[in-house]
Amino acid sequence: MQAKPYLQAGAFEIVDESLQGSFDVESMKKAALMAIRCVERDASTRPTIAQVLAQLKEAYSVQLSFLAAYGHGS
Repeated sequence: MQAKPYLQAGAFEIVDESLQGSFDVESMKKAALMAIRCVERDASTRPTIAQVLAQLKEAYSVQLSFLAAYGHGS
């Protein structure tokens, strides 16, 4: 994964600049950190699909709250 070093360093330069201000940083962080876990070399340390889904649902919920708070939601 090309973005892995950036994510592990806490840098979110992988996010398209045109998206700035349209997403919650914590939501993006949750999704990005799950992506890192999914590409671990050791398969036994990778999350199950249930764990991935739970984390992404949590990130989505955070994002929805952000959108509602800042008037971006419909």
